[in-house]
Amino acid sequence: MLAQTLPEPRFFVHADDVLAHVAIIVVSMIAIVFAYHAMQRPRLLVSEVEPGVWRARRRDVWKYVLSIPWLLILWMAGLELILVFANNGLDGVQVSVIAVSLVIAVRILAHVVHEHAHELAKTVPLTVVTLFIVSGNGMRDSAERDRVLADWNATALTGTTELLLIGTEFVVAALWYWVGVRWWWPKGHDLVGMPKHRHLTEPASAAVTRPDQAREPDER
Repeated sequence: MLAQTLPEPRFFVHADDVLAHVAIIVVSMIAIVFAYHAMQRPRLLVSEVEPGVWRARRRDVWKYVLSIPWLLILWMAGLELILVFANNGLDGVQVSVIAVSLVIAVRILAHVVHEHAHELAKTVPLTVVTLFIVSGNGMRDSAERDRVLADWNATALTGTTELLLIGTEFVVAALWYWVGVRWWWPKGHDLVGMPKHRHLTEPASAAVTRPDQAREPDER
């Protein structure tokens, strides 16, 4: 009876369209979560050399020094690609400016306030995904995308900007280690990337901890 009273459908939701959107959403979220979880914590590995004493071993320092420039460039390039394709009104130069600024800001906060770094790191990617899901207008049209992509390909960072990107990371990481790990944390203060003092009475599960294994507040 109900089927007889409904009007004849004019539009249809096809399974291939649904599957395409599911694939985009799933892949985007996996890439976003992987990227901003990697960005939001200190990357220098520290080890407990004796009870209550944490140090960075020489080989771990070299691993950090050699890998972090590539990670910074990778994070920046990922954000640039998101901003190039997202419908945001930025031109090619502004895309690079925002990406570099966001990476530097997140890396500073990653050594100081974990919660702020977490929220900032996910802002741009999740906003784009939200626009795509809710409004369906999250992507530029083809003409604008080609124009912005051409401008972005013709844009390069100056030597000063590259120095700012990499140098800020090394300066902040050095302060985190020499001031935070070696002086602030032993005085009983909590520090991003280090075990919280309230958990020190619990049995240690390992002698070595990575910054991303340190206990942090629950992430939303």
